[in-house]
Formats: sequence, C-alpha cells, structure tokens
Amino acid sequence: MPAEEAAVSVHDRGHQFGDGVFEIVPVYNGRCFALLPHMDNLFESVIKVKIPAVYTIEELIEFHEALIAESGIENGEIYTQITRGTADYGLAFPEMSVPQLTMTIVETDREVLAAKRESGVNIITTEDNRWQLCNVNTLNRLPEVLARQKARESNAFDTLFIRENGKITESTESSFMVIKDEMIWTHPDNNLVHKNITRRLIKERLAPDIDMQVIEKAFDMEFVLKAEEAFLCGPRCEIMPVTKIDRKFIGSGVGKVVPQLQAAFKAFVERECPAK
Repeated sequence: MPAEEAAVSVHDRGHQFGDGVFEIVPVYNGRCFALLPHMDNLFESVIKVKIPAVYTIEELIEFHEALIAESGIENGEIYTQITRGTADYGLAFPEMSVPQLTMTIVETDREVLAAKRESGVNIITTEDNRWQLCNVNTLNRLPEVLARQKARESNAFDTLFIRENGKITESTESSFMVIKDEMIWTHPDNNLVHKNITRRLIKERLAPDIDMQVIEKAFDMEFVLKAEEAFLCGPRCEIMPVTKIDRKFIGSGVGKVVPQLQAAFKAFVERECPAK
C-alpha cells in the first residue's frame, strides 16, 4: 500500500519497547541481492529474541518480489522489520500476540556513493556503549542514532565504535576493515558486531579472488594508523575507502586494494542481479 496509508498500533511492542528485529536487502536492477543470506540473518535474530515465526523464508521471498513488482523499484533497498505484535502494556512476553511484519522501500543514491568512493571518506570515533548482543538486529538502535548524528555534526561519513579496551568493532551500519602486510584485518565475527553479508562475501569470495587473506582479530587505533588502507563495507555503502579517522590520515589515500575489492563486488552483483 502507499506509505502514507500504512499504520501501526500505538500498542505495538516495537513502538513501545523496540521489541523487534530488522534486516535490509539491497536491490539492483529490480532484483534482490543475496536475499537468502539476508533472510537467514533475519530468522536468526527472530529466533534469538523468541518472536514466533509465522512466515517462512519462501513467503518472505515472495513478499520481496511482490514489493519490487508493485513499487517498480530498480535500485535501492527493502527494509524489513518484525515486532512481537500488539499487546497490553507489560515488559514480559504477552500470552497471545501476532507478530507484525512491515516492509518498506528505501531510496539509495548509489551515484553519490560512487563519487565518494573516488576520493575516500573521513570518519570519526566514539565509545561503543551498545549492548552485548550486536549480532542480533534489534530495533533498539539509539546508540547508532546518536553516533550517526555525531558524524553528521562533524561533517563525517560515519562513526566508528571503540570498546573500553580500545578495540575497534564496527561503524553504525558497516563492518570496518584495514589492509596491512598484504592481508585484510577485521574484528572477529562475534556478538560485538552485526551480521554483515558484505563482510561475509569479502571473506568467502572477493578476497580469495584477489589472492588476499582475511584475518579476524580485534585491533586498536594504533594498528589502524599503521595500515596501508582502510574501508567500510556493508549492504548500504558497498565497499567504501576510508582515508581519514579523527583527522588522522590512513596510508597515502584510497590505495590499490580497496578499489580492486569494489570492482570485484560490482562484478559479483552484475552476475547475481543482471539487468533485465
């Protein structure tokens, strides 16, 4: 239906408590990219927060295809969220409720992203005070909201989270990686970072394609400042070179490896989502 006609009850637990989960699926050439892995992520989050699964993956695939057909979207994203549903006020799970599914189109200007990719972006840092289960995509995203606003006020592309021990985890919407000693380094895939399909694609397909190894090990800013290249990766920004963090330069600019990864990513997308 048209977005202006959609409505959600004020008693929905997603509205009241953030009691729900989400997933974002990129769309290229009118086709969903990596839909099954994204749906696996969604179902993993649903299971971890114990929301009843009333839709199958096959049904959600049909919903994505129907939304693309009805909206005519060619390039952008589909945002999906599932809440525990409507119930009387109370923190504990209600005795009876029907999960609420909401799916919306998100516009993405990939030409702007491509322009930023040419020169690289600057990012800033902030304390990572998020909860300990970042691998569950919950609707409780206030730390990310505040961090992204901090980036906007600083005229930065994004904000990088750093734990109390000085170890870097990720940014508000993307994984963070660096190129050092001819290897790709990133934080371990654990409960402190979001499940990221682009990160997984780099590790399993793109890095091997350019003969590079991915090392999953926590590192600090001192390690980053000695790296040759740095970049963000995720379903929204694809692969974005980072040239400056907190006004400190990384390497000598965009570098050579990150553009190779982006080119490999673009080629992979073109194979998976060819123009109609």
